[in-house]
Amino acid sequence: MNARRFALFAALALFISFVSANVIANSWFRGWRLDLTENHLYSLSPGTQRTLDELNEPVELKLYYSRDAASASPQLQAYAGRVREMLQTFASRSHGRVRFVEVDVEAFSETEDEAVETGIEPFRITEGGDPIYFGLAGANAIDDQRVIPMFAQQREPFLEYEITRLIYELENPNRVRVALITSLPIDPAAANDPAMAMMRQSAFATEMGRLLDVTKLAPDFVDIPDVDVLAIIHPGQLSPQQSYAIDQFILRHGRAFIAIDPASIMAQQQGQTSFDPFNPVAPMPIASTLEPLLAQWGVALAPSVVLDLGNALPVPAQDPSTGQTVEVRQPLLFGIPAEEENLDRDDLMTAWLRRGVNFGLSGALTWSDREGVSIRWLARTSGRTMRMATADALAFPSPFEIMRTWPQGGGRVETVALRLSGNLTSAYPEGRPADASPSAPVEGEAPVAAPLAPPAPAQHLARSATPAEIVIVADVDFLADDFYVDPNNGAAAADNAAFALNAIDVLGGSDALVSLRSRAPSLRRMDTVEQMEADAARRIQRRQEELQAELQETEGRLAELQARGRGSGFFAGDLGAELTPEENIEIERFRARAMEVRSELRRVERDLRGDIDRVEALVLFINIWLAPLLVAGAGLFLFWRRQRRGSAGR
Repeated sequence: MNARRFALFAALALFISFVSANVIANSWFRGWRLDLTENHLYSLSPGTQRTLDELNEPVELKLYYSRDAASASPQLQAYAGRVREMLQTFASRSHGRVRFVEVDVEAFSETEDEAVETGIEPFRITEGGDPIYFGLAGANAIDDQRVIPMFAQQREPFLEYEITRLIYELENPNRVRVALITSLPIDPAAANDPAMAMMRQSAFATEMGRLLDVTKLAPDFVDIPDVDVLAIIHPGQLSPQQSYAIDQFILRHGRAFIAIDPASIMAQQQGQTSFDPFNPVAPMPIASTLEPLLAQWGVALAPSVVLDLGNALPVPAQDPSTGQTVEVRQPLLFGIPAEEENLDRDDLMTAWLRRGVNFGLSGALTWSDREGVSIRWLARTSGRTMRMATADALAFPSPFEIMRTWPQGGGRVETVALRLSGNLTSAYPEGRPADASPSAPVEGEAPVAAPLAPPAPAQHLARSATPAEIVIVADVDFLADDFYVDPNNGAAAADNAAFALNAIDVLGGSDALVSLRSRAPSLRRMDTVEQMEADAARRIQRRQEELQAELQETEGRLAELQARGRGSGFFAGDLGAELTPEENIEIERFRARAMEVRSELRRVERDLRGDIDRVEALVLFINIWLAPLLVAGAGLFLFWRRQRRGSAGR
């Protein structure tokens, strides 16, 4: 066989091997993936893998996407590709438990009717354009359905969580079960019971009852039912037996939302309005804590109140110097704005709170290291803070009084809410505390019958059977309507309730869901280009400000001419007057200057565009041409070296 024929056969064999390898890999190794992206965008987290492994019945995921209508937006197309890749990864990793189907939704078609009926919400990227459907519907074998109405690009870091949550809810369709311990008049069941309409409940209680399956425990509870999450909101004075029940629930189930307060405004107001001299009851506690559990976990609630001047909310107050009522910032009441970095943007509970969270007479949380326990802040103050004794804070001094005593130092950042994760140890290592011994019978009275024996308690736990996930907030007043509900329309003006409900909802998911965190978006930032754009924007803004100053100067000169009697009267309101030579000179001077500045602004924008084009060309060269050129250069070098060796051998 000559060399030419051998080369043809070799090339044909290589082509057949290449095609065969691709067919075999696509058939046999379809679920195998190698993710080399920096942030592992196409790798599923262990929590998602666990959720898929625990599926007992098949799930169908149907992506509704308008391909033609979305073609006008390259960013939307790129994000749709990201969603599609993620869903394909779910299907391949599930070993047949998840089936992925994509539906191309066209306007005025049966697929559009199907998308609308399913609950997918349309949107438009241009006014008058075709509606775009971009959402997901999931269904299980018994036709239970869950829907993500629309994939928003700004929620890309939570894409995996949202899909995993949808699959989890199809496998576990029941609402999150919550046991509520509180001394406040919060009763989610009453909020949604028409027969108890007279018992007005807060917006938070109403939403809690609508979204969750809540069981409010009696004040004398000694056991906690088997629920998903324990919610403790300003508890009363807890007995050792009650604290032990909480301790064991958290060690066994590991999920709790806790809101405690060194000085509760709600409790103070409730105590003032509910006093009945003919039916005295135990006063509602103004302060609440959860000792000795907090100390065992390494967390401490300061007994004083935090004041935050940097984020203080405006309130009406009487100015002592003038006697007038003015609006002034009250450091006792402060908000944490959504645009600041004082809300944790990497945690699902706080990442998408867009209206901030308001607090009032809040405490501060500190913590110390515990083996096997990690703590991260969720919400914290600005650095312009001070602390005040609770008795003084409850007297509500005016902002003017507070500012007279404000320290000259800068203060410090205080933590208002935190998240605790890990394995805990019991605050009662010796087991259940003994019940209070019964009093001795009084002589002459009939002996009291012995109480019935309580049911056998559950086995004592000294360490966590389930890793704990606990959210602790150093304020309870943030759940009151006064702090976030607009009294005019009843709408939420801040995300106070959303924060609490988000936390309970996330905690109520499986261990796999709780372990999920936000992930980096697939669209990488171009820091160099953004810096160039920022520099250009600053230059443009500076020149525009200079032009505005020149305009004001010209207007001043025209007004001066009018005042001296050398003006035409045109700029004083006489529109029929002819401009004087002096006015024409000033106007022409400003017009020439404006043309000069506009020309400079266009030059800045043109230079910016050229710089960006050069950066883009360099990036394209590095990513597309550099590697092939290096390979070709290396090949030519090896060929030259081989030829040289061959020539030397002759």
